[in-house]
Amino acid sequence: MSFFSVIDNKFFHPFCCQNRELYFECINQLIEKSKEIPVLYEMDARNTLILYLQNCKYSIETENIGEEVGAGRTPQENASAILRYFRACGWITPQEIGRSGDNIASVSAYCRKLIDAINKIFNEDANGAITNHIFSMHEILRSSFGKDSARAVRPYLNILVPLIENECDLKNDLLILKDSIREIMRAVMKMADANSFGQFLIKDELLNRFFNDYFFIKKSGLIPSYIADIDRMLRKLRRSELYDRMIQEYMKIENADELRAREKISRQFDELDSFVNLEYEQEMSYIDRKINTYYNLYSTRMMMVLSNNTNLEHELNRLLLFLKNLNGEEREAVLKRLAESHRVMSVGYIGRKSFERRRKANPNRKSAGLAPDELSQEEKQRLTDELLTETPDRYSMNHVEKHFDQVLAGRKKISVEECGVRTRDDATMIAAGMIYSGTVGFPYEVEFKEGMIETEAARISNLTIKRKEQ
Repeated sequence: MSFFSVIDNKFFHPFCCQNRELYFECINQLIEKSKEIPVLYEMDARNTLILYLQNCKYSIETENIGEEVGAGRTPQENASAILRYFRACGWITPQEIGRSGDNIASVSAYCRKLIDAINKIFNEDANGAITNHIFSMHEILRSSFGKDSARAVRPYLNILVPLIENECDLKNDLLILKDSIREIMRAVMKMADANSFGQFLIKDELLNRFFNDYFFIKKSGLIPSYIADIDRMLRKLRRSELYDRMIQEYMKIENADELRAREKISRQFDELDSFVNLEYEQEMSYIDRKINTYYNLYSTRMMMVLSNNTNLEHELNRLLLFLKNLNGEEREAVLKRLAESHRVMSVGYIGRKSFERRRKANPNRKSAGLAPDELSQEEKQRLTDELLTETPDRYSMNHVEKHFDQVLAGRKKISVEECGVRTRDDATMIAAGMIYSGTVGFPYEVEFKEGMIETEAARISNLTIKRKEQ
């Protein structure tokens, strides 16, 4: 179906007349008003336009649009004429009486989409757009593999189509980045004084937006890992059952045969794979080279501006070549004349350390080292015995076994609540029992249950201590 057969012939007329700025602002006012109320009636639309026209900053040119619109008419008359003009152009739906008895003045779907697209292209802040598209692609792929994922119900419309859209938007934003570098270079070439360079660095919003987004991509460690994850999940998606379901869904939507559907889906996956693995890196490498070129151009241009458009490096090279071709006496005479034309002053600073007297070290100072001393063999043996044998381990396996023998008192098992954990030592004994449970030679084992038990000494897992069967 042809594009012009869908819309009215007068659909784009408001953009081509004298009051185009006024009409664009008026339709924006009606769209914003329609977001506040359920149904936009003609009375509400007229009052919105009257209020805007009374505070309008644009001059209204006299224009014949079937109904005269001009500065000589009242805001009420202009508002009514604009509404009739919008309805004739297809920006407002045809007349329809609503429940209140007034005509409905809803903005048409095509007009709403057109105005929204224009605002996104020219007015929306593009800062962070590239990273947002990358994050969106990653989230779409990750959610598609989730359990009971809603995207998996219609994998073609809810997974593949959004991926393709984000990929196209990402390509466009990378092109905008490259165009931004060109605009910066053109602006640098037009600068003729140092003040222009300062204003360019401080106030240029294009420069700030460009480098903000660019350096986030380059310096943040998130983006390379996200790109790698996107590549991995795309390969996984192509091998999963969702791929065949995409083909079946495309066949139903486009009424196509399986061969055509499989070719279409495969081509779209190849496009995604090519962009993620090849085109993205190429575009970023191109931008890196352009950034280096921009820095060199900026440095050279600033040097020329600060030197009154004189290339000092070139002039210095000519001087050195001139001196090279002179004999010894002439070269010495030229160097003396050059030395007389330049005055070099040496400025130094004397600090307190320059004249501070160094303090001598005290020669009579005693050494602070430890006196060497050796232990006898008997003393070493005594200390070893105290450490290993004479100091008993309170929570050894034997002590824990004796403790549980006393607690169980002949019973086969006992719970934590029945143990009576009143002190920290009791709680530590139970913890030691958990550790020794299952150890060869330890006659008790621990069986865990759900929940926790609050005791006087500590909060312990709900468990049962029972004697192992021989």
